[in-house]
Amino acid sequence: MYGLVNNGVKAFILGAHGQGAWDSICAQAGLSGVEFESMVAYDDDLTYRLVGAVADHLGLPAATVLEVFGHFWVDFSRDTSVGRLMVFEGATLVERLRNLDEMHERVKLVMPHLEPPSFEFEPVGEGLHRLHYYSAREGLQPMVIGLLHGLAAESGERVEIDHVARRDDGADHDVFELRMLDAAAAAGDELGAGAA
Repeated sequence: MYGLVNNGVKAFILGAHGQGAWDSICAQAGLSGVEFESMVAYDDDLTYRLVGAVADHLGLPAATVLEVFGHFWVDFSRDTSVGRLMVFEGATLVERLRNLDEMHERVKLVMPHLEPPSFEFEPVGEGLHRLHYYSAREGLQPMVIGLLHGLAAESGERVEIDHVARRDDGADHDVFELRMLDAAAAAGDELGAGAA
């Protein structure tokens, strides 16, 4: 993965937990004193070690760390040197999801070693959609869930996400079912009115 991702993890930790936490995480990951160059491709194992050390330091499952980081990434990436290429076309989450692969193609112009995932958007019914996720990388599905929540929040929407097909369970790719929540339902859920 590109150093930009590792710098995103660093910014996330520094902003939420401070320099001491970052130094401890780097030491645990065997990366003390390492600075990441955003436009340099690093071995994926380095990023996985970093996420594992964050999870250990915070006492959280790695999946939770990845999901929270995915949400954080939406804002972080916009303010980077390649942020203008990561602009999502469309005002709604659905419009943006239809253009995910196009956005990755733009980013590949300046990051030639990028191995992005591929997405296929499938409308199912009123407010219900499926997003097919194809990736050579293992274990990043929780980050996708965080990204989806972040993109929805950015467009003023709420979405409920179910991971309905998993490569881990033998499927050839992952599938997320997205249910768009209208403003009234979203407000009710926040107040606990949606609980049975």
